[in-house]
Amino acid sequence: MFILISILIFGLLIALHELGHFFAAKAFGVGVPEFAIGMGPKLLKKQGRETLYTLRALPIGGFCAMDGDDNDTAGDKSLFAKPLWQRLIIFVSGSAMNLVAGFLILLILHGTMAALPTSRISDLAEGFPLEGEQGFLVGDSVYRIDNMRVYQGTNIGMLLDIALASGDTVDVVVLRDGERVALRNLPLERRVFDEADGPRFGFYFGRNLAPTALDRIAFTWDVTRDILRQLPLTIRMFTARQAGIDDVRSVVGIVDLMNQAGTEAETTYLAVMQLTMLAAIISISVAVMNLLPIPGLDGGRIFLMLVTAGAQKLFKRQIDPKYEAYINTAGLLLLFGSMIFFVLNDIIRIVNRG
Repeated sequence: MFILISILIFGLLIALHELGHFFAAKAFGVGVPEFAIGMGPKLLKKQGRETLYTLRALPIGGFCAMDGDDNDTAGDKSLFAKPLWQRLIIFVSGSAMNLVAGFLILLILHGTMAALPTSRISDLAEGFPLEGEQGFLVGDSVYRIDNMRVYQGTNIGMLLDIALASGDTVDVVVLRDGERVALRNLPLERRVFDEADGPRFGFYFGRNLAPTALDRIAFTWDVTRDILRQLPLTIRMFTARQAGIDDVRSVVGIVDLMNQAGTEAETTYLAVMQLTMLAAIISISVAVMNLLPIPGLDGGRIFLMLVTAGAQKLFKRQIDPKYEAYINTAGLLLLFGSMIFFVLNDIIRIVNRG
C-alpha cells in the first residue's frame, strides 16, 4: 500500500511542476496542444478549446506540450516567438510551483505539531568538555557553524560532521543574551557520554512549547531554506568523501525510501507525518534540481536562452535555434542514461537488502 501511495505522491509532485509551466504558458498566450497527468498510454482524455487534457496509465509525472517547444518561432502562439522575459518565467514557473507546494505542505505539517524544535541548548551532557564562557552555555542558540547558517537544531550534528571533515576544529557562532558570540577553533567530536545515546556531540536542544502562527510560518521558512541548500551541502560531502554514489536516489530509490518510512512507522499517524515530510522535501528538491544549468533541465533551457540572447546582442546576429535544440537533446540523452544507471543501482541495493 505504501509503495502505491509513494508512487502517487511522487507522480503528483512532478505533475504539479508541469502545471506551473501550463499556467504560465496560458497566461502569456503560448499554445498548449496537450497537458498530461501521468505518462504512457492514454486512459482518459478531454478536448478543451485549445488543449487536449489527458490522464495516462503510468503515475510518474506528466508533461506540458507547448507550441514551438522545439525552438520553432513560427506563429504568434509559439513559445520562442515570445519575449525572453516571458519565456524565462514559463521555465521557472515549474520549480516555483514545487517550491510553493513544498512550503505549504510543511506549513500544514508544522501546524499539527504541539511544539517546534529549536537550536537553543537546553542541556549539556555530563562530562561535556567545552562548557563555559569560551565554549557553550545552557541557553545559547547555535546560529552558525563555520560558514553554514543553522536553521534548525535537528541537523546541527550533520553540519558539524561536514565542517569537521576538513579539520579537527570548527568555528561556531552562538546567540547569547541577544548578542552573537564567536567561538573559535573548538575541538568538537562525537563521543559516548551515555551508553544509551551512543556517540554524540553532547548537546541537548529545547523546543518551542507554545508556538504562535508567526512562529510556525518562520519555522517553516527556515526548514524550507534548509532543504534548498541540501544540494550544495551534498556536493561538499561528496568532495569530502562523506557521501558516494550509493547515497544518490533515483525514482525507484525515492519510492523505496518513502515505503520504508511508512511501513516502519509505529503508528498510522507517524507514517502519515513521515510521508508528508518526505513529500515536502522531494517537492522542494525537485524545484532546486530542475533549475540546475544542465541541458535538458529547465535550468539548462534558461541558461542557453540567456547565453543565446547575450550572444545575439554582442554579435548583432540571429543564432540558429537548432543549435540550442541539439544541446538540449544531448542533455536529455545524458540525463536518461544517468537515470538508468541510478535506477539499476537502487534495484541492486533493494535486492541485496532483501
